[in-house]
Amino acid sequence: MNQTSQPGKFLAILSVLVGTFLLLSGLAASLSYLGTPFLLAGEDLLTPQLGQMAAMFLGLVGGGLALIHGIGSLTKRRSRTLRLPPAYFFWLAFAVALGLGSLLLNRQVSVEFLFPFLFALGAALPTIAVLAYAYRGLGFPLTWRQGSLAFVCGCTLSILLAILLEGVIPYGIYLLVDPLSYLASDSLGLFAPGGSGFVERLFLSPMLIFFLISTALQAPIPEEFAKALGPALFGRRIRNERQAFAIGLACGAGFAILENMLYEGLYAEWSGWSWGGITLLRAIGSALHPLCTAIIALALFRERGRQPGWFKRLGLAFLLSVGLHTLWNGGFDIFVFLTGLDYYGEEVVSFSIYGLYVEVLLVIFLLLLAAGLWWLLRRYVRRLGAGVVIKVVPEAISRRALAAWALACALVIIPLGATLGPAWIQIKAAFRLP
Repeated sequence: MNQTSQPGKFLAILSVLVGTFLLLSGLAASLSYLGTPFLLAGEDLLTPQLGQMAAMFLGLVGGGLALIHGIGSLTKRRSRTLRLPPAYFFWLAFAVALGLGSLLLNRQVSVEFLFPFLFALGAALPTIAVLAYAYRGLGFPLTWRQGSLAFVCGCTLSILLAILLEGVIPYGIYLLVDPLSYLASDSLGLFAPGGSGFVERLFLSPMLIFFLISTALQAPIPEEFAKALGPALFGRRIRNERQAFAIGLACGAGFAILENMLYEGLYAEWSGWSWGGITLLRAIGSALHPLCTAIIALALFRERGRQPGWFKRLGLAFLLSVGLHTLWNGGFDIFVFLTGLDYYGEEVVSFSIYGLYVEVLLVIFLLLLAAGLWWLLRRYVRRLGAGVVIKVVPEAISRRALAAWALACALVIIPLGATLGPAWIQIKAAFRLP
């Protein structure tokens, strides 16, 4: 076991304090979760219950991890290697949660109590699957203490810093955009509901550059800066590139899960089957946040010696992460805007170009971008994990394992089939399918 499993005393004390606070907050959220139905009897409980579930996840999971491993560090207890089950285990569990969650929403079966747990699983499992895949390929380079503290840093300190920066930066955007007020007014018209020529005006005009710059300033730049806080705090305790990349993945994963809860919670509130669609779409792109943070963490480790040109190389890594994040946010934000218009009007508003719907084009774009993110993650993992040999595949598959697999497949297929029954009519109406 390497010595990096023992963080400094300051970080250990900070971890205990933060963990205690989060754990108490999580317990308070749990009491509120159980008591809200009695306090708000007869009212819509889904929205407050989802918010409390997010607080419970952050407090009980994040706080518990921080407290346990902070105490372990103070008592000089050695931390075990962080080993996760194969990635397919998390994807299978995600499929079950997605099917059952959609079924509960559409059938209105104890939505306030049962659905929030499946909602939390839908937000967390795909991101954890990213960690499981990458860590296995990297040879499990972290201890539980390292991975837990990096994860908690991503869902606490990075989140707080990102909120602070995203609250200040819009004023800077205003100062930059004000001299180009005519471009700003044109951009507002670009997204006017019912407008024609959406794709032409976006991709065949200077508006594309304006849109991407404003998108990058609003979220990717402050978020990527904030997520890099975790790897920076580890500093010299990171001993090799595999550890640096893995710590970056964990920090990005903690951030991503809470962001997933935000977006997916909005769609769960709007309508049942839309939650399943947006959750599946974000699951496919679940490599985004972990990968972008890992790229910066790797650059921070490589440039720790401050060799000539280090600032430029570090800046290029940051720009790569921001660029990937901006491309995803650009397409995803437009998709959220268009598919959420029915929340504000009586009829579903659709944009079409040459007989194709913009929503479909945006989904295709996001799927292609997600494929590129997974390819890039695989490339990094293979390069950094070259020469690492781990025997993790059993020589034979037991009958019990096959039976469990068959049962799990049935649990996935039955809820999805039951869910798509009532939802298919809405899907056809939304996209005007025959």
